[in-house]
Amino acid sequence: MDRTTSLLARAGSIHVVAPSGPVALDRLQRSLAYLRQRCPQPTLAANLAVREGYFAGPDSLRLQALQLALRDDRAEVIWAARGGYGVTRLLDRLDPGPLRERAKLLVGFSDITALLGWALTTCELASIHGPVVAQFAELSEDDRQRLWTLIDGEIPEPLIAEADASVLHGGRVEGRLIVGNLEVLRSLIGTPFLPSLNGAILAFEEVGERPYRIDRALTQLLASGALRGVRGVAVGQLHQCSEPETGGSQGWSAREVIEDRLGRLGVPVVIGLPFGHAPGRNAALGFGVMARLDADQGALEQLEPV
Repeated sequence: MDRTTSLLARAGSIHVVAPSGPVALDRLQRSLAYLRQRCPQPTLAANLAVREGYFAGPDSLRLQALQLALRDDRAEVIWAARGGYGVTRLLDRLDPGPLRERAKLLVGFSDITALLGWALTTCELASIHGPVVAQFAELSEDDRQRLWTLIDGEIPEPLIAEADASVLHGGRVEGRLIVGNLEVLRSLIGTPFLPSLNGAILAFEEVGERPYRIDRALTQLLASGALRGVRGVAVGQLHQCSEPETGGSQGWSAREVIEDRLGRLGVPVVIGLPFGHAPGRNAALGFGVMARLDADQGALEQLEPV
């Protein structure tokens, strides 16, 4: 199958996987109705209805189901049903051979950040940092169409920052785009699955982490040298990342932490793009593709298809 034919077939051949947390079946069913408009018969992993603690089944079952998807010759897209936690426990046992022999498009975010990093570092394979299947029905129509645009192998419109966005440093830079959840990226430090950020544009989002924990994650990224050579930073949603109301001093906000930690980099930084965990919005972005960050305009532009 040549690349043109493969791109046209992508949306018609989807394999839904659950390598991390357990899936809420009611949310999944609502979203599958939208998915089936483009792919009438998606393949569904055997563990989608399984729950074991905070996983969608034991490691062995999740690993088996994910490896089966990687080997699925009919599938062009492997799309995570949800994030949660758990895929990092599988990475050192995943066989990248099937992806090297026949590339597939991986789609997901949150905990799936680690799987996207694995694909890029082991197979030099770009992916899509975008909505998980269970989230799809709850998104704006614009975000759903943006994801289909990426899956179809086209370049989407530039992503524009929200009205309340702030610019820490202006400027315009280009580089390979690495997108992910901040805490998951931090957890990949010291593993072979964290892509190099040297010469890259880093885009990250976070959910449910208090400002001091965002401080800790950024401090570790800085101290480890992971941010050495980064050309620009685009910050997405910081959903529910505030201090609880205790009646005392609230300390720094998440944005103030980012300004303090990333201000020293001296590169363009924009805070407030519409991707991440906040309800209703999660704009998809290419992971591992060339992009341009125009901090003065609050715009993140993809320069090549996935």
